[in-house]
This record gives sequence, C-alpha cells and structure tokens, in this order.
Amino acid sequence: MSLSVVRGARRRRWAVVVVVAVLLVAVPLVVSALRPAGHSLDAARLRDLVLASESVPYQGYAQSTGSLALPQLPDLADVSALFSTTTTTHAWYAAPDRYRVAVLTTGGERDLYRLPEGEYTWDYGADQLTELQGEAPVRLPRAADLLPPELARRILRTAPRDAVTTLPARRVAGIAASGLRLVPADSGTTIGQVDVWADPGSGLPLRVEVTARGQRAPILVSEFQQVGQTAPVVTAPVPAPSSGFTVTTAPDLSRALNALGQVRLPGTLAGRRASQTNVGIQGAALYGEGLATFAAVAIPRNVADSAADAAAKAGAATVPLTFGDAVLLSIAPLSLAVVRPPGGRRAFLLAGLVTPAVLQAAGEDLTHLPRSFR
Repeated sequence: MSLSVVRGARRRRWAVVVVVAVLLVAVPLVVSALRPAGHSLDAARLRDLVLASESVPYQGYAQSTGSLALPQLPDLADVSALFSTTTTTHAWYAAPDRYRVAVLTTGGERDLYRLPEGEYTWDYGADQLTELQGEAPVRLPRAADLLPPELARRILRTAPRDAVTTLPARRVAGIAASGLRLVPADSGTTIGQVDVWADPGSGLPLRVEVTARGQRAPILVSEFQQVGQTAPVVTAPVPAPSSGFTVTTAPDLSRALNALGQVRLPGTLAGRRASQTNVGIQGAALYGEGLATFAAVAIPRNVADSAADAAAKAGAATVPLTFGDAVLLSIAPLSLAVVRPPGGRRAFLLAGLVTPAVLQAAGEDLTHLPRSFR
C-alpha cells in the first residue's frame, strides 16, 4: 500500500474530528490571592471593554487546561492536547498582526510568529524554521487561540445578544480583575456558561472558564500566570546558518475533507437559519446563532462511511432516520453526526456546540432534501 493511500485513509478516518476541531470552541481551579480584589465593573460595560481590547499590547505567561475526552488522533496529537491537557505559553502581543506565541515544552519550545508580511513557525527542538505562505480561510486550532484575550473576545463576539451578569472580582496575575458571566439563551447549545475576568482599566482578558451544560467544573480554563501590559518588540526570527528552513502553503481544509462544493445546502436546518455560507470550505455552511452554532459539510459517501466507522469506535450510536441514518457522537460539549441518506454518493458531516438532538433534527432535514440538493 502506497504512503499516499495510507495518508488518505487516515484523513478520511478522522475527517469528523477535524470538523469538530475547527469549530471552536480545566479541572484544576487556581486559588485566588488573599489580597482583596475590589469590586467588579458592570457586566455590560466590561463586555464592551473586552471586545475593544484587541489593540491593548501585552506580554506574559499563560496556561490553558482542557478536560475534553478527545481520542489520540493520527497526525492531530497537538490539537487533541490543546483541549485535553495543560498548555503553557509565553506570549508577546504588539498588535493583531504582530505577535509571537511560544508553546513551552519539556524539550524546548515551538514558536508562532505573526507579522504583517506573513507567518513563521520555529521549532527549537528540530532547529527548523517554516514560512507559511497564503492565508487559510479555515484552519485547525492552535495554542495562540486559547490565550485569555483571544478566547474571551472570540466567545463574546460569537454571542453578542446573550445576557451577561457581574461576577465577584478576583486577583489574576496580580491584577484586581472584574468578572462577568455569559449564559447562552439558546437551550440547544451544550455550553452552560462562560466566565471572564479582565483588567477593568484596559479590558484585557486575564482568565476565561468555559463550563458545559449540566457540569460544575469547567472543561476549559485559560489564565495568565504573569502579564505586563507593555508593547513588546516582535520581529521575524533569524535562524542560525545551520538551521533548517522550509516554505509551505496554507492547508486546504476543503480538500482534506473532500467536501463536495457543488452541493447546495438548504437555507434552514433544525429550524436554524444558515448564518454563514462562506466559511472557507466549499459545500459547507454554519447554522444557528451565538454558541448554538453548528457546521454542515457535504462529503462523499465513502468518506462518510469511514468517518462513521471511526466515530462508532469512539462510542457513537447509530440512530435511524425516516430516510437513512445518522451516527451521533457526543464528547461534551462537542457533538457530531454523520448523516447518510439512502442511496446516492453523498452524505453529510455535522458538528458543533449543540445537543445531539439538534444534529439529529438537522439530519432528518438533510435526508428529506430533493435529489437536486443531495
């Protein structure tokens, strides 16, 4: 069997997990310092400050801890680790288009450089510099996405109409931080609440806790251990003459999923309107609003069968639909479904922070589509 065939089989086997990973998006709790933290700002005011904090520079150390029971995936171990273990990072953030994030490991560090002219990755252990050319419209999650400022702003932007309430202040990284709690209004989402603490002066997020519905302990915590709000100098890495250097292009996730770009997805699934059809993957769309959003991708039947087999081995259940079936897998708070209409060469992959019942209802809608859609 050729190497390309092996890689293709792996890609199809774990296509379902890739969709979950791109959506986005801790067991141990950090004890607050004994010094009083003061009073929190009004929650609505704090949310506005957080959303406007993208221009606030900072540099410091952060930790993110996830407790999602994701399987160990071939070629996706780094993605699984982000949401199932503790990741320690050192960040230098000068602007949205100029920052550096180093993932600290026992064997050294792996750095991401984002500059106006492009991106670089630097692996100290392998002594390898890689230049990334092009811009990926959809990419896999990385450690920089879980820094408190990035995570908090992404969540609050996703759910602009969900209510927020004020939380007691707490000290984070030596700062008396104000807190807010966002509780999604849509009962279809598997996210129960999101807690954010930020500097009341600058709005810089310092700690984020994401808790699944029905659980007490957060399934993801990201917090600064040490931070200073001063502008760092971030320039392109200059490797030694003996270092390796490669150039690569942004990965095409549509090709990795074998998405069927010619398939027209419906305007509504499970009573939720398509909120975005241009998601960087042809033959894909997002449905719903806020944190109750899920993705739908049209894929070839053979890819769906491979994904369904992989999901079944991870504990998924096969549910009969009026026409065809759906393979449903829940890894709280993530849900995914492989929907296989009867006959034909097309199937569908669904994933998001919604309940399995929502995806099952969406699957019913998809199996009722006229053949011109399927």
